[in-house]
Amino acid sequence: MNKQLKTLERTVILTSLPLTKAKVEVLSYIYRVYGKILVEALEYMRSNNITSWVKVKKILYRRFREKYPDVPSHYIHEAIRDASQRLKSFKKLMKRGLARTDKPIVRRWSVGCDNQLWKLSFEGVRIATHKGWVNIPLRFHKLFWRYYNSGWTLRSSARWKLVGSKLYLYVVFMRNIEVRSVCSTRIYGIDINENNVTIYCFPKNKAITIITNLSKIVLGYAYRRARIQQKWSKLFGVKDNRRLRASLRKLKERNLKRDIRFKLARKIIKIVKDGTVVLEKLPKRFQDKVIEKDKRLNGLDIHRLKQSSIRGIHKLITEKLEEHSIPHVLVNSSHTSSLCPICGSKLVPMTGHAQRNGWKPRIMTCSRCGFIHDRDVVGAMNLVRKYLLDVGGYAVCLPKGAHDLHVEWFVTTMRHGVEAQPVLVRPIMT
Repeated sequence: MNKQLKTLERTVILTSLPLTKAKVEVLSYIYRVYGKILVEALEYMRSNNITSWVKVKKILYRRFREKYPDVPSHYIHEAIRDASQRLKSFKKLMKRGLARTDKPIVRRWSVGCDNQLWKLSFEGVRIATHKGWVNIPLRFHKLFWRYYNSGWTLRSSARWKLVGSKLYLYVVFMRNIEVRSVCSTRIYGIDINENNVTIYCFPKNKAITIITNLSKIVLGYAYRRARIQQKWSKLFGVKDNRRLRASLRKLKERNLKRDIRFKLARKIIKIVKDGTVVLEKLPKRFQDKVIEKDKRLNGLDIHRLKQSSIRGIHKLITEKLEEHSIPHVLVNSSHTSSLCPICGSKLVPMTGHAQRNGWKPRIMTCSRCGFIHDRDVVGAMNLVRKYLLDVGGYAVCLPKGAHDLHVEWFVTTMRHGVEAQPVLVRPIMT
């Protein structure tokens, strides 16, 4: 079997312990100077239409060195390189008509460090400054040690930023993997939805629906936040309300959805490890396009759709497929849930489409060939059908007989604890 080599990169964020006032002052000076160099270099490159950081470094290095003689010189190199990357990204956005401003604006930044400016140890990190090396104690978490002890190599460059009295260090792990060539004997189509992920296996003709009920979780937390805001804003108002902020911080919606994504990706990898995976190619801003298309959606429906983690699940599944050397392809997902996978006719819904309070079967039927199945299973089948038509010129093979088109279908529900079942009671607004 032919194999291809590919380099994977994963970024890990390490947080420092609370720093002393002296260390914060030293690092703040480096952070401010780096930002000034970045803004000045970016403006010079834009006005002179130069994108090569090597060319700009030859012109501006002496100016910055005379202006900031106490700052280590490699910070000047990294700031100019950062300005070059920002200008290139801005020009790409301008070319595609996606830029929101007339010129690149620096609102936030992190300080880039090459191998001469930082040194990592088991106690923390040492960062070069105008006052010498500064020792920063770090909190090493499980994700860092998992990459560190499983064959990933640490990149020589890193980035950091200062927020209050804490430093956030961004380190990158790299790993070369061998990607298997596309396998045509077993193909899995994965259809990702708001409340479930459906997997269809070809040629076994089996489908598995893993229920996540993310809409139930999102709406539950929305109602809970409304109750908390109603309670504390009545007593103490909204502005500078510490009790309100403390109560909202106790909600763990982000952690819960992240836990669901990782558990879901782990299950999917176990199912599809012996074949080729076909995923839908999600367009950018696809949720906004759905909202613009469907005028019946209200405020809660829009909030539910935007917080449904569809793109996050898609991204995590893609990353895990790459880590486990499982080949995958992306196909256009247009009309995959509305066309019959057998004859290509328009499907007619037999049940409702709304899934505000969790997953429910959405049965579709074909008036031409009599095919009947769930909308999500149809979407997964059509993904496989599109892939097979592109590479092999043939469609999904189902059991013979025009009126006996059955697909073996398994439905399972993910367990995510008591916290995943918030009270779904609409708050009383007064």
